[in-house]
Amino acid sequence: MDEPFTVQHGNRGLGFAELREMNAPWREVLDQGRARLWRRGSVVDYADSLLFLEKGRVRLTHTSLDGVEKILWYLSDGCVFGETPFFDRMDKDLPSVHVCVCDCRIYTFPRECVERLCEARPELMRNLLHSMARKLRLMGQQASSLYVDDVLARTCKFLAQRIVPGSVPLMAVPNMSHQEMASFLGAHRITLYKILKQQKKKGVFGAISSKGVVILRPEVFFRWAGS
Repeated sequence: MDEPFTVQHGNRGLGFAELREMNAPWREVLDQGRARLWRRGSVVDYADSLLFLEKGRVRLTHTSLDGVEKILWYLSDGCVFGETPFFDRMDKDLPSVHVCVCDCRIYTFPRECVERLCEARPELMRNLLHSMARKLRLMGQQASSLYVDDVLARTCKFLAQRIVPGSVPLMAVPNMSHQEMASFLGAHRITLYKILKQQKKKGVFGAISSKGVVILRPEVFFRWAGS
C-alpha cells in the first residue's frame, strides 16, 4: 500500500497548505515522460498531458472577469498536476492557470503514455487518485475557511502549516510576498498587513520580515489556528 503523504501541524489549516511529494512514485517512470525547463513567471501549457513537477514550485491562480486574481494552491517538488483538464476536457478553458514561481523542471506525460501506465503500473493510478482526493479536501477546507473564518484565523492556519521544525522561538516562513499571501488568504494586502501589525503589538507575533514571522505566544496562536 502506498505511504500516505502528510501535512504538518494537523489538517485544520490544510486549505492553505503547500503540497509536495504527493506523487513521488511517479519519479520511477520519468524516463517515459519528456522533460522541459520552464522559467520563472511562465504559464504552464498542458497540451493534453499530465505534468509532473520534478523540481520547482508552481501556483494555481484563478482570475475573475474584472481582473482580480485569487491564488488557489501551491505545489512543490514531486507533484502531478493538470489532472482536471486532462480527465475532464472542455471546449473552453476556465480562467485558471499554473504559473511557475521559480525555474521549474517539469515532465510531460501525453495521453497515450498515461493510458499505458494505467495498465502497467496500477499503483501509480492509485497514487494519483489519492493526491486528487487530497486536492479536493484542500479546496473544500479552503472554501469553508474563506466562508466561516475571519482573516486572523486564516492567517494563523496558513502560518501554522509553515512552522520551521525546531525553531526557537517558533518561526513560520511564508516563502511568498505579502501580496501573494493576501491573495491566497482571500484578503486585501493592507488588511493582512494591519492584522500582522496588531498581533505584533499584542505580543503574539515578534519580528515580521521577508524571512518569516516569529511566534511569541504559541498557545494563543495555535488556538486561533485550530478554530
